[in-house]
Amino acid sequence: MGNRRDIGDGRTALEDGTVIGGYTVSYLASGGMSVVYKGEREGQTYVLKEVATSNTREVPSLISEKGLLERLNHPSVVTFHSFFNEDGYYYLVLEYVPGKPLSSCFAQANRPAPEQVAEWGVQLCEVFDYLHAQQPPVIYRDLKAENILLYDNQIRLIDFGIARLHKGVRAKDTELMGSPATASPEHYGGAETDARSDIYTIGATLYELMTGGKRKQLGAFQFAPVRELNPKVSPELEKVLIKATAFKPDERYQSALEMRDALLRALGREVPQRPSSGETPGHQRSERKSPWMYVALLLVVLLLGVAGFGYKRYEEKRNSPFYNGPVPSTGTYEASLNADIFTAGKVGDKSAVMLGEDIGLFQVTAEGDRDAESRSKILAKRLNSMYHTACIACGGTGLEPGDIKVGRHVESGETVVFYAHMHGKEIHWGPELLATIGDEQAQELAVTPRFVAAYWRDLIRDTVNLSRGFDVHDSALGHELSSALLKARQNLEIKAEQLPNLRNIVSEVTGRDSLRMKDLFLAVPDRKPSVDNFPPVAGYEPLKL
Repeated sequence: MGNRRDIGDGRTALEDGTVIGGYTVSYLASGGMSVVYKGEREGQTYVLKEVATSNTREVPSLISEKGLLERLNHPSVVTFHSFFNEDGYYYLVLEYVPGKPLSSCFAQANRPAPEQVAEWGVQLCEVFDYLHAQQPPVIYRDLKAENILLYDNQIRLIDFGIARLHKGVRAKDTELMGSPATASPEHYGGAETDARSDIYTIGATLYELMTGGKRKQLGAFQFAPVRELNPKVSPELEKVLIKATAFKPDERYQSALEMRDALLRALGREVPQRPSSGETPGHQRSERKSPWMYVALLLVVLLLGVAGFGYKRYEEKRNSPFYNGPVPSTGTYEASLNADIFTAGKVGDKSAVMLGEDIGLFQVTAEGDRDAESRSKILAKRLNSMYHTACIACGGTGLEPGDIKVGRHVESGETVVFYAHMHGKEIHWGPELLATIGDEQAQELAVTPRFVAAYWRDLIRDTVNLSRGFDVHDSALGHELSSALLKARQNLEIKAEQLPNLRNIVSEVTGRDSLRMKDLFLAVPDRKPSVDNFPPVAGYEPLKL
C-alpha cells in the first residue's frame, strides 16, 4: 500500500512519486467527490480520480462517470482510459488536458471580450447537442467555469461526476445535484433536470464569464441584465442570456442547437443550415447505434445504483428460498434487465455455483432438507437477484464485494462463506449461508478451511468487480481469465447484438479457456488468506488469524 499524507478535511492523498496501478502519481487537487492526481505511465500523462471503496455515496458517482465516458466520443469531452481498484480505492483514469479552466478568466487581467465568451458558448452548445443526442440523452447538470478547460482555443468538459442518462420518468430531482452558482431551478427539486436544464447552466456560465464571476440577482433565479455589470456586452448577446436563463424551462431555448444559432446571429455570423428531418449532422452527432448496444453495455457495467434515483426498496420474502427478482429500473442503470452471471452446475460430481456455464466458483453442499444440487440453484439465483438490486439506503447494489464474508458458523463451528449486506452495524439483507468448508474438503485441497473460504470469497468478489468492468489487481480469478473478461467487455461494441446478457460474455470467454479453468475452485492457489472483521452478525463470528 502506498504511503499517504493528510490533505485536510479528513482526507489523505498518496505521496508524490507513488506508483499505483502502474501510474506514477503526483497530487493535483481534491474536489467535491475525489482526490485528483497527475499520473505518468510509459511516457504518457493522465489524470487519476481517486475515491475510497468505503465511500458508498461517492463511489456510484465515480462509476457512473466511467460508464458515461466509455460511450462518448467527442473532441470536447475528456477521454476515458481505464478504471481499476487497488489498496482500498477506486481510480478513474482520464486523458490529461494541459489547459487552464475558464474560471481563471474571472481575474481582471484575464477578462475575455464578450464576443470571445460567446464563441466559447457556441462550442459548448455543440458539445451539449452531442450529449443530448445520445440514446438516452446525457444530461451534464454541473456546468461551471471550473469544469471547462481551454486548450489550443478549444473547450473541453472534464467532470461528468453527476451527469446522468435522462429517462423522463421522474417528476423532479430528489436533491441538489449541481453548482449553486449556475444550477437551474430544476436542480433544486422543482422538476426533473433535462436538456433545458443544461441550457440554463450554459447561460448562467456565460453570464459569469462576461461579468468576471459576478452576478446581480433581482430575485431567486432572476438575473439582472448582463449589461448592467458589463456594458461591453451587446444587446443581442444580452437577449440570448436572458432567454437561456428563463425561470420556466418552456421559455428557454428548447435545444442546444437553437441556442447556438442564437449566439451565432448575435455575433453576426452565418448560421449553418440545419439538416432535414431525420438527418443528423455528422460533425456533431455520433452515428446512431442500435439500442441493443447500449443495453448490452449497461448490462456489463451494471454500475452501483445511485441513492435517491427513484429505485423502490427491494424487500426479501423471508419464507421464500430465493428473492422474487430485481426491481424495475427508473434511474440511470438498467438494473431490471435479465443478465445472469452466476449459474448452478456440476464440476465432476460436485454441485457448484458457476461463472457462466463452465467455471466453478465454489462448491455447494447439502444443508438441512435441501440437497446440494437444489441448493446451488437457489444460491445462484439469489446472487443474480441481489447483483441487479439497487439499495436506496446506501447508494450501492444488493451485492457488493464487501457483502461476501468469511467467518465461523456459530452453531456448527465450521468455516463458512456467507452473505450479509450491512450498513454499519445494521444488517440490511441476510445473513445467508453460501458455502461450508469442512475439514475433509480442506484436506483434499491440502490447505486449511480458512484458505479455502478466503479463496472462494475472493472468487465471488472479483467476479462481481470484473463483471462491472473494474480492473482488479491480482485477481483471484487469475490473470488469464480476468484479462479475458475485460477484453470481452471491450469487444461489446462490435458484438453488441449477440450479447443480450452477461452469460453470453462469459460463454465467449469460457469457450476458449474453460478446459483449464473448469476446476478453478478445486485448485486453491498459493496465496495468503485474509479474514473479515465484521460487526455482530447473528449466527456468525469472525475467524481468527
